[in-house]
Amino acid sequence: MASEIHLGYITYGKTRSKRGQVELVPEEERIKVMGTHEKLKTPEEHEAIMERLLKNRMLNPNSRRNIFPLSGLLYCEKCGSRMRFRVGENKKQGQHWSALCYHQYKDESKCEQRGKVMDADFFNALYDRIIQIDPNILREIEMHGSRYNDTRVIIEVKVQELKKQKRALDKLHESYEEDMLTKQVFLERKAIRSRQIQKLEEELKDLRKVIVDEGNYPTVEQIYKRVGEFRELWDVAVTSEEKNRALKKLVERIVYDREGNRIELTVCYK
Repeated sequence: MASEIHLGYITYGKTRSKRGQVELVPEEERIKVMGTHEKLKTPEEHEAIMERLLKNRMLNPNSRRNIFPLSGLLYCEKCGSRMRFRVGENKKQGQHWSALCYHQYKDESKCEQRGKVMDADFFNALYDRIIQIDPNILREIEMHGSRYNDTRVIIEVKVQELKKQKRALDKLHESYEEDMLTKQVFLERKAIRSRQIQKLEEELKDLRKVIVDEGNYPTVEQIYKRVGEFRELWDVAVTSEEKNRALKKLVERIVYDREGNRIELTVCYK
């Protein structure tokens, strides 16, 4: 469509050989003549096409590289799959993005999730949802923090009990070596202490896994700090890539669901 051959022109000398290498000849040095073939467009139509191509490159440089504000972040509530994006354009909305779920199940049926044009209203609603943290999420974060502190206390109690059982086992060995216990009594008591030590070590192992998981969970203070950083980045973001980077500073994923015209967005914070 961008070729001038459709205007009726034929261009000679686009390339030349120099020292065995083929190089492109500057446009002003090429020979352009009017051919005898049928013209497929007027000069005005050619200019309009070139202007449209240039506008597309300027308006959507990031989209051409498949980078959207919600790339890697938007997931479908119905099937759990990551959603994909498509660039579209119409007279009413101009150039815009659409979020769509393309997931196909093993029986070849498609996910029933309905897509949504991601217009200014969509992003304004998403922005408000992100910065106005759901009270239920805050309560959940506080509960995680409380469980983390409780688990740390339990671990300390278990550690002290383990030390006590190991000291008792050491004394048991000393008593046996000093002939204060018969072999049978020693073995019976040793078996009891060993089982108690093993049980405590297994419990501590599980509790320490829990403490790692709970410790990785953000605190309320951390969430509010990240929200502030997100707002600063979002305010100066111009390209879709910059907006995507701002979102990923704060958000782990956004779960999307649509029923009729009602859109539900659930924000999962990092």
